[in-house]
Amino acid sequence: MFVPDWLKTNAYRILHIPAGASLSEVHKAATSMRRAVLLGAASAKEADIPVLGEIPRTEADIRVATGRLENPTQRIFDRLFWLHSIDSALSVSPGGLETALWNHDQALRAIFAAFETGFDEAGIWAWARALRAWHQVISDEGYWTRSLEFENDGGFEPAAFPSEIDELRYKAVELAAEPLVMAGRDALVRNDAAIVRLVLFTLDQLADTGLWVSAAQQDIASPAIESFRKLCRTVREDFSSRVVREQDMAKQNKSVCAAEIARYRKDVEPELNRIIQLLPPGYEGALEAREEAALLLSAIATDYTWADEFITSETLREEALKLAENTLGAIRIEDGLEHIRASARQQRVFGSPISSAPALGTFNTIGCTLYGSSDYDPETQSYATTHYFVALMLPLLPLGRYRVINVGGNTYRFLGKLPFRKADRWHLGIVLSGVAAMILFGMINSNQSQSYTPPATTSSSYTSPSGQNADSSSSSDEASSDVSSNNAQLSALSKRIDAERAVKDPLEARLNPVIDELNNLTDRIKPLEAEIKALDQQRAGGVEIDRERRNSLFDEYDRLFKRRNALINANKSDIDNLVDLEKQDETMMKQWKALGGKVN
Repeated sequence: MFVPDWLKTNAYRILHIPAGASLSEVHKAATSMRRAVLLGAASAKEADIPVLGEIPRTEADIRVATGRLENPTQRIFDRLFWLHSIDSALSVSPGGLETALWNHDQALRAIFAAFETGFDEAGIWAWARALRAWHQVISDEGYWTRSLEFENDGGFEPAAFPSEIDELRYKAVELAAEPLVMAGRDALVRNDAAIVRLVLFTLDQLADTGLWVSAAQQDIASPAIESFRKLCRTVREDFSSRVVREQDMAKQNKSVCAAEIARYRKDVEPELNRIIQLLPPGYEGALEAREEAALLLSAIATDYTWADEFITSETLREEALKLAENTLGAIRIEDGLEHIRASARQQRVFGSPISSAPALGTFNTIGCTLYGSSDYDPETQSYATTHYFVALMLPLLPLGRYRVINVGGNTYRFLGKLPFRKADRWHLGIVLSGVAAMILFGMINSNQSQSYTPPATTSSSYTSPSGQNADSSSSSDEASSDVSSNNAQLSALSKRIDAERAVKDPLEARLNPVIDELNNLTDRIKPLEAEIKALDQQRAGGVEIDRERRNSLFDEYDRLFKRRNALINANKSDIDNLVDLEKQDETMMKQWKALGGKVN
């Protein structure tokens, strides 16, 4: 628990005197306390507020305390933060100034009590109530009038100036809130999002108590925001100088841009998500972090234009624009996005430039030709088509995809090369896996043929797929037939497994980032769901809850839930295919084991 030193070592507390004591009473109390210390009788009392910690009462401490109360600035400070009645309740005369002193003591005791509750949810609300009461005391002219009377009538020389009292009054609530602010900063270091949000929300509720609130909120969040800002600038500085901003350097710049966006995804994005989780939605610090990340992402998008990746640049700028929502940076990003859209559309339509047209032509129905027509562009009268290797005029292997203009007579003008569609990638994967399986099968058969030795005598041995040895002289024709059949089944099954995995493994690799993101979203949703459920159960049981907090939690939960569903829907086809392929793989592996196939 954080108790400020200035509160532990309050001079009035050390001398065990009320805050309204005169100078003569101060010296008398100091003499008495020295005697008690020498006799070992200066034990702590309930009036010393034990929750503030051990009281330092050595000779040196007593001398320092006396000196503080002889200094006007230190004296009015210690008086403000100590009780006017330390042994019994102060009598109150209706309408009299003692009412102001009683209110002061009650508010100060509420602050002392808040230290006992700690800084969990209940404790923080106790701090909020105590600081609200303290602000009312500070706003009461009666208390400050009475405090000035203590100065003038207490025999203190020199007495505090009214300007010094006014300066203390201006900072009084901020000083009292120091433990709450320190609790918020500590929670930020510990990544305790619930406490950080609760402290910042509590400070929001105290906004009408003075300008100190916004400064306190900034003080809590600024270390994390500044660290994040430094990270973004470091990433930018590391890569900006490596991009060659000249024509014909696209190939070199592609690798730099790929490393830059990878660094953003690996370091910047997770840290941004951490800050957004820690700070309340719409909080200024969270907006600053989002804007900083958005500007970095926009700069990376600009670098991609020097790699001739205009579509990627457009996609990154759109992501940056969403990130920069409700910030000034959004204006800059949107302006840059408008400039890149035309180039991105042109690249989307025409693809990458090519130096020469692909080979076309067949001989005896074997060769290369174009199949299909899609994505017609009326402006250029062009369309997208796929370049295939064919046999018997059947499209066997997709070689590339292009945007062309049919100029007639089986003659085409090639405008650019396009990326494969999903169906093309599946087609290519299946064909290549089939070819790989055939090559593998041929190699296995070749090795078996080379390793076979004709029997030199009437007896020889072999190893079956299940690893069992048998004597040929005692083997029947039926057993040989069974072994051959088993080997044939294993060989056929091996081809199917290899072909299936040649499709499944690339699909799984492509989906891994999606699955990781889904898992991350699920991990963030679960605690929100549990907290909302707990609040709803409290409300159902008749307990009054913080509705604004509940609504804030639900908004965050709803945002993450929708994002997860959108991610699932966008990749549903691939996810369903992967699930089906994994089931097929599991079934075929069971068959493989049943036939005696070895499993590494």
